[in-house]
Amino acid sequence: MWSNASLNKTVADLLRDGAKMIHDVVIADGQNLSHTVYVNYALFDMPLEDMYGGNLAWLRSIKAKIDPERVMDLAGGFKF
Repeated sequence: MWSNASLNKTVADLLRDGAKMIHDVVIADGQNLSHTVYVNYALFDMPLEDMYGGNLAWLRSIKAKIDPERVMDLAGGFKF
């Protein structure tokens, strides 16, 4: 957490750069990453496909059945 909002972009860029660096090291080490972003560590603009992969369509269909009026869209978090 930081108190100076003018640093928001700088901090987000640093986090992205750090995550990419770790990702590159893991790939170079030979690890197979079919799904690389842990949802709790994702930044605000992370594409849902990067977090949920091939499950995204299925998750959206569940959401449509359970929350047709989109009440949960009023809560924070990533939107399906």
